[in-house]
Amino acid sequence: MRIAMFGAGIIGQAIVKDLADGDDVEEILVGDVDEEAARRAAAAAGPRARAIRVDVTDRRATAEALRGMDVLINAVAYRFNLDVMHACLDAGVHYLDLGGLFHTTRKQLQLDPDFRRAGLTAVLGMGSCPGVANVQTGYLAAHLDTVEYVHIYNGSHPLADDPLNAPYSIETILDEITRPAMVFRDGKFVELPPLSEEEYVLFPEPIGYTKTHLSLHSEVATIPLSLKDKGIREVTFKITFFGYSERALRQLQFLADLGLADLEPVEVPGGRVRPRDVLIAVLRRKTAARAGSSSPDKPVGVKAIITEAQGTRDGQPVRMAITTFAGPHEEWGMSGGKLLVASPPAIVARWLADGTIARAGVYPPEMVVPPEPFFQALAERGAWTRETVESPIA
Repeated sequence: MRIAMFGAGIIGQAIVKDLADGDDVEEILVGDVDEEAARRAAAAAGPRARAIRVDVTDRRATAEALRGMDVLINAVAYRFNLDVMHACLDAGVHYLDLGGLFHTTRKQLQLDPDFRRAGLTAVLGMGSCPGVANVQTGYLAAHLDTVEYVHIYNGSHPLADDPLNAPYSIETILDEITRPAMVFRDGKFVELPPLSEEEYVLFPEPIGYTKTHLSLHSEVATIPLSLKDKGIREVTFKITFFGYSERALRQLQFLADLGLADLEPVEVPGGRVRPRDVLIAVLRRKTAARAGSSSPDKPVGVKAIITEAQGTRDGQPVRMAITTFAGPHEEWGMSGGKLLVASPPAIVARWLADGTIARAGVYPPEMVVPPEPFFQALAERGAWTRETVESPIA
């Protein structure tokens, strides 16, 4: 199988490591607008990987680069998802991404007729959240006759020695901090303030009992549609400060409140700049300085995803929950957080390439990814999954 991976950032580099593990993927094409970043990611994967420069806003060139590949993993910024999907249609390549932050995902679903006509499959949001949480939801829904609500909790153990080191795309994190969260409540989509509705949740150790909050996310965009026939009335997604410590997140929130995450250019001596570009540049410089002054160490950091559903089975009320947990993967040199974002797309890309998933159209993971084989594939990478069931006995 031949798999392309575009976007050689924090998560893209980790995805390539999974694809390179084993001998089932014969060719890995790594693309990024920063060709040097693509070269570094490809070099770490070994001789089966090659790097190219690709600008995904150039639809024709992107499609040409993809010709001959079986599937593309899109790990570029979510605002380019539609561009990349159109290029995949032109090239005749299956598609999957890491999420569209609700609003982009809703637009992507509209391409379902085009992918059906082309005989291609697109899987939207196949990281950890969205991704693992959606597959958990699919499993729960299959074991319930009706579903009243789905609540998703994403917990992680922050890296205390590097509190401002972004666990994934800083652009996406700044959007999550500043844009209203969406929930599905009483059968309707509702806008709420970002970081609102704080709730303490008990995660596996060493995360423990910790605070979560709402965030704009793609699970809420698709699960109400997928579980419509089950009578779903509520879907929420909450996270533990995007993988930062609360202190670090509050610092970023303060900077955003000052306007330093704004996209509208401002006049400064020497010209016009976007405040967000300055903020990101400063954060990256700080992170690079810390990395350069510290010696390599074992990977640290853990992640847990809990999805709860309440409904009925055989006329009786049932509450079910699934927890997926990952610690560091020392061989790959990545934290549990990176593992649970990077391995799901690598697993599902293989299944798209070999025909395990062969259903033309555009789908969220809860509709097309087989849960038990998926959780087993994660277990082979060191991540465990467990379920609990609460039902009346008298």
